[in-house]
This record gives sequence, C-alpha cells and structure tokens, in this order.
Amino acid sequence: MKTCLVSPLAAPVVALCLLVPACGSPGEGTGGQTETGSASNSSTTGASGDATTSTPTTGASGSITDGMTTAPTSAGPTTEPSTTQDPSVSGTGETGQTDTAATSGPGTDSSTTAGSTGAIDDTTGGSSSGGDSSTGEPCVPIAEVCNDLDDDCNGIVDDLDIAGDGICDCLDIALFGNKGSNPAAEFETWLEAQGTQVDRIQLDNTPLTPALVDKYDIIILDRLVRSYAAGEATVMQDWVLAGGGLMSMTGYTGQPPDVTYPNSLITPMGLTYNNSKGIISGPVTQWVPHPVSMGITSVTFLGGFYIDLVDDGIGQNTIVATLPAGPVAVAQVRKDGKLFIWGDEWIEFDSEWKNIPQIKELWANILGYLSPANFCSIPQ
Repeated sequence: MKTCLVSPLAAPVVALCLLVPACGSPGEGTGGQTETGSASNSSTTGASGDATTSTPTTGASGSITDGMTTAPTSAGPTTEPSTTQDPSVSGTGETGQTDTAATSGPGTDSSTTAGSTGAIDDTTGGSSSGGDSSTGEPCVPIAEVCNDLDDDCNGIVDDLDIAGDGICDCLDIALFGNKGSNPAAEFETWLEAQGTQVDRIQLDNTPLTPALVDKYDIIILDRLVRSYAAGEATVMQDWVLAGGGLMSMTGYTGQPPDVTYPNSLITPMGLTYNNSKGIISGPVTQWVPHPVSMGITSVTFLGGFYIDLVDDGIGQNTIVATLPAGPVAVAQVRKDGKLFIWGDEWIEFDSEWKNIPQIKELWANILGYLSPANFCSIPQ
C-alpha cells in the first residue's frame, strides 16, 4: 500500500540507509541508483502511475538505495569468473540489490540480479535476504530501513523506531477530509515527527479508487466533505480486508453530515454512528482491556455520537469504551485488516494534547493496533 504523494501536510521520513559498493569479481562492476519517494519507499509509481525517476548516487545520507546492477566495466582481467563458486560467499562477483518497491499494489518492481538478493553488508561480509526465503539462502542481519523488507532478520518487516517513541517510522498515513473546527497543529506535528508519511487528501470529489488507497497503511477519517458511493465503500472494504487499518472520528458540528458522511464508508462493515440520542459527552472513563485501551483511564469526549454494531459475518467487534448512551469506541478485526471507530473528534485538538497526556498515549495505541500484521512492530 505504498508510495505517497506529498501533500502540504506531508513530511517525508529521513530514513537511514547504508549503501556500500558490492565487491565484484575481476571483470565485473556494480553501480547504485537512489529511488526517492515516500518514507516507506514503496511503489515506484505515484498516484498517476508514472514511474519515479532514478538518479545515480554515491550513497548520500537520507536516501533509500536500490542497488541495481549496471553494465560490466572494462576494468580487470578478461578471464571469466568461475561459475562453480558458492554464490553465498562475498566477492564471487555477485551483486546485491535492495528492492525498495512495495510488496503490494500495482507498479512494483521486485526484480533481483541472478543468484543473489539483498544489500551487501561489508561489516559482516554477507548479504541480507530481506526476509525473502525464496532464494534458499540464510538471512544475514543488517541495519533495518524502510524498504518493505526484514533487514534485521527478526521476522518483522520495517520495525524501525529511531527515536524510540513507540511509533513506527515506516507507516504511510492518510487523513481524509478537513481538519476539525479547533486547532490541531500539535496532533499533526506529532504524526509527522514520528517519521511517518502523512497526507491530507479527499478534500474534494476525487473518486475513491484502489490506486489511491493502496498507497497507505492507515487511513483516518477526519471531517469528511461528502458522502461516498456504494462502489467507493466497496473499495474501502477491500482495502481493509487486504490488511489496511481504518480509523474514523466524528462530532464536528453535531449536524447530520457528521453521521451520514462517515457512515457511507463504515456502515457496510457493520459499524454505524447513531445520532438518535443527539450529541453526547464524556469524559470516557469506562474502558475494557484491549490494545487500544492500554494505560488509558480517562479521555475527553465532547459532543459526539455512540456507535451501533451489526454482526456482518466477517468483522469481529470489540467494544473498547462506553458512555451511558452506548459504545463510543469499537475495534474490529476484519480478516487481514482492522478498524477503530471513535465517536468524537476532540482527541485531535491542541487543547486536549496540552492538558491530557493520555491523549497522546491513546493515539500511539491506535496506530499500533491498526498497523499491518507482521509490519513494523510497535515496541511496548
């Protein structure tokens, strides 16, 4: 679900990547290419499907390297290297490649050079298989970077948290719709500071398509600007089923659009905002044990709605928090994906971020819960 277009809100991740020239056999040479794009260095295509331009590099800091092989150089003896050498041994003329393309979605490029995969690590003399067992070679750990590979061979893809703040540095996040009525700069700055790719999109009638949503790991429904058609809701359902993480907020004005707009996307998955009791307020102090509620005792809830649940035969729902009117926080596991539906929007406002430390902790829990399976484990 990968390469993101940079919106005015987006702040690309500065990913640490080691690019070390491969050690080739006599008569062979290697070259490197740097592939620029989103923090997770996913697909080499953008929203329009155009290929990303690759330019030669000498391994400058802050770039994710692709390590693709160039034509052999003329240096060295003309004798061909032996083909009986063990390709797992460094210096046999094999070249390494770190594939920074996404593993899902169209437009990806996961080709490797014959007989070898992974990036050369000159500190160990070996190469990382990136968690790809298809080569039959053992995985040799190297430094983890955002490249959709298991570089450190711990069984988890892109589990990178440079700041040690408990938030994955490799997630691609989209905020759908406008901001709420109150300032939310601290929330947005916090998201960007985690090293994630954050785009605010769906500010007009641009259709919701698979190509659009597949670039993201997590989608947060903010103050939506319209209702979505049934076909667009199907696109969202398919994205979640395939492993996407969807969160929804509401309660911006207390008017019908606060309910009808998000419901057009979430109701087909068995979760619906209900305004039959009007707007309701908290704080929310009734929590049940769940990954989202870990360490949470009290959170602001002002002028939101409760949530109706319907068993659609696919989603497995858990009521995470309640007010007297009904559930106000519901988590759902939907095959490979997850949802977290929250009945208010005040958890994104600066006033709450400054005065209630648990708001930040709640958001860290939410991102950890919604992160794709086996992708970027959130440290506890």
